[in-house]
Amino acid sequence: MPIYILKIAPALAAAVVLVASLAGCQSFADAITGGNSQGGNGQPAAANSATVIRVIDGDTIAVQPSDAFPPTNDAGSEHVIRLLGIDTPEMNVMSEEDLECGAQNASDQLAALLPAGAAVSIIFDADADRSDRYGRSLAYVQLADGTDAALALASTGYAEAWYPQGEPEPERFAAYAAAEDNAASSNLGSHSMCDSIGR
Repeated sequence: MPIYILKIAPALAAAVVLVASLAGCQSFADAITGGNSQGGNGQPAAANSATVIRVIDGDTIAVQPSDAFPPTNDAGSEHVIRLLGIDTPEMNVMSEEDLECGAQNASDQLAALLPAGAAVSIIFDADADRSDRYGRSLAYVQLADGTDAALALASTGYAEAWYPQGEPEPERFAAYAAAEDNAASSNLGSHSMCDSIGR
């Protein structure tokens, strides 16, 4: 399963392993953020459980609604989550434009990583907004084994590290940027066929 193997720089990999081992029983969120588990405007962050319904595109998923994640659609059947700290090429399903280079690849990779029915943890950032103007949650999505979905995409060359200009830098952005740089220099994933894989 090559998409699950994070091909990050050896120094970064060693640092992540060291932090994880020193963290003991701390969660991955605490390990990667240095224990600053806050969420949105300094509020305490908690990992909320959710169940994946579908992958919308390379950086957006829908989960089953719950008290923590109220419906974002009129039918009340799903809550949409935008993966924080990355961007992927646009599918352009709501426009007449062609899909961007690498969009289908990113979507397919995320769908393989987060199949329908997968149990995930949704973790909010200490400083970033918890939702966007469309009502989507902005958060980190983590698998039961601790895999960070956004980091996996950046590491394998299907996502760009990104956050909106003028917004606070997400806590995990530096790790995503390092993983993306390594993927680009190694010509991995969509880097091998696209001029750009994000904004």
